Amino acid sequence: MKGTLYVVATPIGNAGDITDRAKLILREADIVAAEDTRSTKKLFGILGINNRAVSNHKFNERRQVDYLLARLEGGKNIALVSDAGTPCVSDPGGIIVNAAAERGINVVSVCGASAVTAALSVCGFHLESFAFYGFLPKETNGIRKTIESARKSAAVASVFFESPKRVKRSLKVFDEETPEAELCLCNDLTKMFERVYRGYPRKILGELDDNPSSEKGEYTLVANLGRAPEASIGAGQSNEALLADYIAKNRCSLKEAVSALADANKGVVSKKELYNAALSLKAAISGDRLWES
Repeated sequence: MKGTLYVVATPIGNAGDITDRAKLILREADIVAAEDTRSTKKLFGILGINNRAVSNHKFNERRQVDYLLARLEGGKNIALVSDAGTPCVSDPGGIIVNAAAERGINVVSVCGASAVTAALSVCGFHLESFAFYGFLPKETNGIRKTIESARKSAAVASVFFESPKRVKRSLKVFDEETPEAELCLCNDLTKMFERVYRGYPRKILGELDDNPSSEKGEYTLVANLGRAPEASIGAGQSNEALLADYIAKNRCSLKEAVSALADANKGVVSKKELYNAALSLKAAISGDRLWES
C-alpha cells in the first residue's frame, strides 16, 4: 500500500498559529521533507516534536524527487513543509506534489498559515477576486511589465512578495506607473514587529524612509491598481486627440503613445499615420518635451 504525501502549512511567524492537525502529522510522519532542515528543527524544538527531516529545497528538489517517491511507493508517509507558510506557494514542493499525483499517490493538504491570505484579510479592500504574482522581478522593466499585466487582469487585488532590500525601489516603480493605486504593504506578518502600511505608493515610501528598520523582514503587498486604460480609436476622434488623451491618462511620452496605440489598433490605423499625427501635435503645441522618452 502506498503512503500519503501531506502538504503541511507551518506558521509564518507566530508559532501559536500551527494547527493541532499539522502538529500530529509532523510528529507521526515517517519523513519530513523540509525546505530548510534547520528552520524545521527549530520549529520542532518549540513544538516538542522529535522527528526526522530531510532537505527538499529549490536547488535539490529535482534530485530528491526519486528518493521521496520511492519512500511513498514503499508505504511511507511524508510531510512536506517550507520555511514558513504553505508549501508550493512561491516555495519549493511543486515537483514532488506533481510527481506523486501522477503516480496515483494520495496528496493531502494540511492547511494553515499563508502570507497571501493573511495580507488579503487585513487589506480592507472589497475583495471579489485576487491574483497572486509571487516575488516581484529584480529588474525595473520586469516590475513595469508585471504591473501592466496585473492592471489588465480582471482581479480586484494583486498580491506580490518582495524582499526588504528591494521594497523601496519596487514602490518607486509603482509610484511612477500607478501613483493612485491603493496599497496595503504588510511587513513581518504575525511576528513581534509586524507592521501594515496603507495608502498611495508615495505615502508608503515616505513612511518606509522614516522607519530605520524598514529593511528587515519579508513584505507582502496587496495592490488595487485599477484597470489599464483602453487604447482604441473612438468614433470621430482624430489621431491627434487620441494621442493627447492617451498621454494624459498614462503620463507617458508622445513617442511611447505612438508605439502603444499602434500596437493596440493594428489594422485600424498605421504607425505612420500616428507618427504624422504626433508631428502635427508637436508642432501645434510648439514644444518638444512630450517627445522625450
